[in-house]
Amino acid sequence: MSLKAIRKEKGFTQKDMAFKMAMEQTTYSRKERGKSPITEEEWEKLADVLKIPIEELKKANENMPKNENCTFYDNSIGIQIVSMPKETLDIMLKYTAKLEEENKILKQDLTKKGKM
Repeated sequence: MSLKAIRKEKGFTQKDMAFKMAMEQTTYSRKERGKSPITEEEWEKLADVLKIPIEELKKANENMPKNENCTFYDNSIGIQIVSMPKETLDIMLKYTAKLEEENKILKQDLTKKGKM
């Protein structure tokens, strides 16, 4: 039985689980679908929320991605290599630059109005 099936059997929505796991619903969804790895701490929390032994939960989800290329510690960020088309990266960089420029203009406006 998959994580999704267990969640549904227990009567939880993805939104419920995300709240209980202290993460965004989209983040929880990626983890449930196997698009993002689940840390050991998250497995423990999931098992606790779903009231199921962690071993049983992990066994039911053996096809989930492993954290072999990513190290997680408390209060740290996991680093993972992501591949994407160059065009996508270029669009992201262009959009980020545009947002930074808009923020700069907004800060200048606020400063002129004496609100910063």
